[in-house]
Formats: sequence, structure tokens, C-alpha cells
Amino acid sequence: GMPLVVMLHGCRQTSLAFARGSRMNQWADAGGFMVLYPQQSLARQVQRCWRWFQPDGAHGGAEADLIAALIRSESARFELDPERIYIAGLSAGAGMAALVALRHPSLIAAVAMHSGPVVGDAHSVASGISTMRRGTLKPLLPLLERVADPAVFRLGMPAMILHGQLDPAVAPRNARQLFEQFRGLNGLSPDSAPIEHVLGLGTEKAYRRVDMLRGQSPVLRLCEITRLEHAWSGGDPSIRYHGRNGPDASSLIWRFFQAQRRAAN
Repeated sequence: GMPLVVMLHGCRQTSLAFARGSRMNQWADAGGFMVLYPQQSLARQVQRCWRWFQPDGAHGGAEADLIAALIRSESARFELDPERIYIAGLSAGAGMAALVALRHPSLIAAVAMHSGPVVGDAHSVASGISTMRRGTLKPLLPLLERVADPAVFRLGMPAMILHGQLDPAVAPRNARQLFEQFRGLNGLSPDSAPIEHVLGLGTEKAYRRVDMLRGQSPVLRLCEITRLEHAWSGGDPSIRYHGRNGPDASSLIWRFFQAQRRAAN
């Protein structure tokens, strides 16, 4: 009956490094949930990148479906709570987390994307690099429609987006575009005013939080982290792609997930 958080590493990472750097296992011990760390194969992608930039059924879409099958298998094996299955990722892992959530909306209760690209813009390695550097110039919601199960537009998908404002690898514009994509997907009116807070002002933990609520609970949250580059916020800085600056992303993500449930079919 425990919840599950699925954690997807970034390029040039292993699942073990991601577990150590994010310290998500410590929050699992404290919060009473399990963590699953899939790992990309070097034989499939030489830098261990999940292929979010090729979201077709033969590449990134197939990887998303394999991850979903792994989630179902492990959830059944450990008798986990089907209403509380969540997925999060860093960089390429954020791109893949989005694909898994969008292709399997009846499985995933919420998604968290840290330093990730806007969804559905890229369809090759070259266009993936362009998306990372500039975001997209295309209409945002149709990009989702190209890669998602249509049911997600009926079910919705609570989402949390985190991004360092000094990120040189994935432009922060991607985070704002992701926010607009998931605002539309969740049926949140563009006229609805978000709730904004600046937290930790004047410290290395400073960030701006933007929430869209449904009832009293946030269904969409953006965290723009002031002094963070391309790294997991508040992680173990001795491990590559994890930064000392910023709030503890693992804590923020788990707290957001705790408010989300997916009604079991």
C-alpha cells in the first residue's frame, strides 16, 4: 500500500549517481514511500540519454512504454498503492518523465520535471539541441497532442516544474513553456491568475514559486531557482549534476506529490 516515486536520471548519469545526488531515498525513508530508478542502456544511447528528443514509437515512445511496464510490474510485485504512483526526472530524465506521464495518464498520478525541455518540439538529436537552447516557437498545446494519449486531456496531469535560472544547458524559457503546456492540459484558464511567492530571498536557496490551484490544492507548480545552473537543486554537490544552491528539490517534489492522487481504474 505504499506510494511509489519513479526517478529518471539525466544524460551521462547512472541511476546510482542520481539516487546518491538527489538523496531521494532519505525522503523515502522519512515519508514511507518506495523509489524506482530505471537506467538507460549505453547500448541504446551512448551518453545514457533517455530519447525524449525522438518521441516516436520506435525510440522515446518505446522507452516510455517500457518504463511504464516496469512500473506496473514492480507495483504489482510490492503491492504498491495504484492511486499514488509518481514520476520525476532531471534534464533528459525530465523529458522522459513527461513522455511516460502523457502516454500513460491512468498510471501516473503526477509528474515533476527538473531542468527539462518543452514537450513535443524535438524529433531528432539536432532539433533536441535546438529545443534545449531556445525552447520552441510553435503553438504549445498541439505539441502535447502529438505525443500524448488523448485520455490525458480528460484526466489531466498534475505537474511540477523546477529550473535553475542560470542553466546554460537547457534554457529557462523551457520551464515557462512547460508551465503553459500543462496549464492548458489541465484545463486551467489562461485568465486565471497564478499565486506567486518568492522564498529564501537573499540566500543561496532563493526561488520563485508559481502555483495554479484546483480547489485548495496546487495542480501545477513552477519553481524558478535563482542561483542554480544545470543541476538538481539542493543535492549533493560532490556528485555531478547536483548543486548545493537552491531548495531541496527532492523535498519539494515529494511534498507536491503528497497532495496528488489518481483514481484507480
